[in-house]
Amino acid sequence: MKFDGYSSSINLIKNVKYFYNIKKILQFTFVCKEPTFYGWGRKESGKKAIELSTKFNGKFKLLEDGFIRSVGLGVDGAKLLSIVEDDIGIYYDATSQSRLEKILSEHKFDNELLQESKWCIDFITTHNISKYNNAPNISKNLIQKYELENSNNILIIAQTDGDASLVYGLGDKFSTADVIDAAIKENPNSNILLKIHPDVLSGKKKSDINISNLDSKIKIIAEDINPISLLKHINKVYTKTSGMGFEALMCGCECVCFGMPFYAGWGLSDDRVQAPSRRNRTLSIEELFAGAYILYAKYIDAYTGQNTTLKRVLPQINTLKNARLNECKKQKFLFGFSVWKRKFMKPFLGENLNYISVFSKNPLKSALKAGLDTNSLVYIWGKKEYLELQKWCDENSVSIIRVEDGFIRSVGLGSDLTRPYSLVFDDVGIYFDTTSPSRLENILNYHKFSSSELEAAKKLKDILIDSKISKYNDDKDGIILSKNGKKIALVIGQVEDDASVRIGADGMKNIELLEQARLNSPNSHIIYKPHPDVVSGNRIGLVDIDQALKYCDEVLEGVSMPTLLDLADEIHTMTSTSGLEAILRGKRVICYGRPFWAGWGLSDDKKPQPRRYRSLSSDELVAGAYLLYPKYVHPINLKPCNASDLILALQEQRAKLQKPVNALLHKIKSLYARVGQKILYIVLFMVKR
Repeated sequence: MKFDGYSSSINLIKNVKYFYNIKKILQFTFVCKEPTFYGWGRKESGKKAIELSTKFNGKFKLLEDGFIRSVGLGVDGAKLLSIVEDDIGIYYDATSQSRLEKILSEHKFDNELLQESKWCIDFITTHNISKYNNAPNISKNLIQKYELENSNNILIIAQTDGDASLVYGLGDKFSTADVIDAAIKENPNSNILLKIHPDVLSGKKKSDINISNLDSKIKIIAEDINPISLLKHINKVYTKTSGMGFEALMCGCECVCFGMPFYAGWGLSDDRVQAPSRRNRTLSIEELFAGAYILYAKYIDAYTGQNTTLKRVLPQINTLKNARLNECKKQKFLFGFSVWKRKFMKPFLGENLNYISVFSKNPLKSALKAGLDTNSLVYIWGKKEYLELQKWCDENSVSIIRVEDGFIRSVGLGSDLTRPYSLVFDDVGIYFDTTSPSRLENILNYHKFSSSELEAAKKLKDILIDSKISKYNDDKDGIILSKNGKKIALVIGQVEDDASVRIGADGMKNIELLEQARLNSPNSHIIYKPHPDVVSGNRIGLVDIDQALKYCDEVLEGVSMPTLLDLADEIHTMTSTSGLEAILRGKRVICYGRPFWAGWGLSDDKKPQPRRYRSLSSDELVAGAYLLYPKYVHPINLKPCNASDLILALQEQRAKLQKPVNALLHKIKSLYARVGQKILYIVLFMVKR
């Protein structure tokens, strides 16, 4: 990272390290030519930055948290994802001009920027994205408690005592009592509420309002609630300078300001303080948002730390927010997880993980001894059967959640002990077992796909095709030439003892698949691609090449599945997920088994597909299989992410591993891991005996 400048504050340097490379300025520091000095708003470091810029004939830049800051409170140390930078003043200081005020008064907002602004506002209000993203949405119980359903709801927004925006935002023109009195007098027969600041609720700061002397008409909201979810039930807000006032405007509320925050004075708010003459035009909500959130603020990618845009970081924040709020604190008991699988479960499931040994003679007894009860969660890897455990769960109404690899897994094979970055969690069945329903099957049968989900699915489909990312991503892309004008049929080999083949294809063999492919495509140039786990020798299903060539024209190893799918005219498979990847490319898929992706009107199915109650578009299939069913974590920090972010990360991993030295090291590591696990299993087996 290039050198940016100097600051007198060590804390500032630490807090903004992902945005700037700043050095601490000491008494005898040699200062470069045309230096830039950084400080925090109107705090001491900000004043010092201005002073040093004058002393050394340089520039100053004042920093503050962005308007969508983090996932978690800043006072709790949550990573900063957005910052504002100002070389004139600072946005909350209405006593003098700021860079934001200059943008809002002078910038010519074009249609493209305003469309981006509208998209961001819609995303924020739809997904309840706020400054800190640490609080749950308002519950039905709280809606009833505060009588928000059928009332004219008025919200007074409290702030923290000594907030700089109150000092510099002309918030001293009225007392807090004036704000409260106005809210009561101007809204007779209304439901008046007061929202306490989250930093006060966390015990980190004091409030600017003394709640002990409040009028009895006012209901105090003491719970920590997501502000956007609350504002959707509010008609009008009263505030001095709170940023929540602008969120209220985004939600369509009236906003009465008893100070001069950045969003006041532009014709959108009811201003009780005279706006500076510098605020000399009327703006739309999209223009005001574009100026503050898009042009003024800076953002970094939540995973890579690289500079990015608000539009890019919003889905990341939403994913992290939901994962944080939905994290289950219950005790979790995991059955059938080999030793190497255990190391990758924590990023998906969090704390309180109890692994029951695969060598346990009585797994249920072991789990009960370890604390399994009716409040626990039970996880089983794949389709492994634990009859006593199943009986206990049925008797105690405890759901079994089955776990398997997702469909965008990793760079490298699972049989090489490569960490998966995608898993599915199914509390109904499991996707490859079509003898009974699964959560994925229920999604595909019954879920009403929203327009935003289908839009996201279409984008993801394009990303998957363009990136050539597949499930394992262990082969090179390569270049395959067309075959003399013949139609090309790709036959996808599988692991013959894999549960999806045993259950979904009735134990069909790869040689039988080849035979059927030739029978159904007699004049095609048939390419057979064996499964990489079989080629590596890790799994069962090898077909003798002479036998294979009786039915196919060539056998290809070491070429990536996306390359072959792009080349082929049609695909023959039993239950391979590559059939799904072919469908999203618009290819003809001939299916000889009962995979989850068949039976929806998108494939040529040679076997009847059970429980398929509707036809789907490829976008709906992608939305169900890639967006709604799996969970993803990012390779860089193992934090929850969405499919698009994982694809970008896997592209980088794949590019690195295709370099000869890295590829060799990866093979050595995989071999070492496999041998190590076999030795460990032998030792554990002997110990258990």
